[in-house]
Amino acid sequence: MISEAVLKKYHATVVVLNKGEILFQEGDLAGFFHIVKSGKIKMANYNTDGREFVQGYFTRGESFGEPPFFSRQPFPASAVAVEKSEVWKISYDEFMKLLERNFKVHFELTQVLSDRLMYKAKMLSELAMEEAEHRLTTLIEYLIAHNGKGKKSPLKLTLTRQQLADMTGLRVETVIRSIKLLEQKQLLEIDESGKIIWKHFSRKKQNPPTE
Repeated sequence: MISEAVLKKYHATVVVLNKGEILFQEGDLAGFFHIVKSGKIKMANYNTDGREFVQGYFTRGESFGEPPFFSRQPFPASAVAVEKSEVWKISYDEFMKLLERNFKVHFELTQVLSDRLMYKAKMLSELAMEEAEHRLTTLIEYLIAHNGKGKKSPLKLTLTRQQLADMTGLRVETVIRSIKLLEQKQLLEIDESGKIIWKHFSRKKQNPPTE
C-alpha cells in the first residue's frame, strides 16, 4: 500500500521480530503506525487462563492497529509475530505528514479501514447470534475474498484449523467437525496437504425480520 521509498522519506524504521516475539502489548499507548514488511503478525487478546482470541492476521504490505493509533488510545490487543517478521514503524507526527502529502495513500487506507469495519460488524453479529458452521463459513468467505482479489476461484485458505478456532472463538474440535460438514455439503474440498479449498460464494444475504 505504501512504497518503501515513501516510508523512508518519513523516517520509518524496521523492527525485526522472531517467532513468538511481542511487538506491543494490549494496553500500550499506540504511538506508531505499523506495516508488515515480511512475515506474519497476529493481533490477539488473552484471558487470565491464557486462552487466545485472534483479532486478525497481517502479512506483507498490510497495516494493523490503526484505530487506536488515530484516536491516540491504548492498543486493544497485543501484536505477536507468527513467524520471523519485519515490521515498519512510523511515528504519529511523521505519518500525519505522509497522509497530508499523499492523497492516494490516504484514500486507500480509508478503503482498507472501511473493509475491516464491515468485517468486524459482520463477525460481531456471527459471534452473538449464529451457530458454529455459519460463523465459520462467514469467516472463510471473508478471508478468501480478502486474500484472493483478482484470482480465479476456487481458492485455497492457508490458515490452520487452530487459527480458524482462534478467530471465531470456537474450540478446534468444533472447527474440525464443522469443516467436515461443509465438505459433505460440497462447499469446500480438502487437498492432499490438508488445506481448505473454498468453492462456494452464492450464499444470499438475509433480510432483517419485519414486525
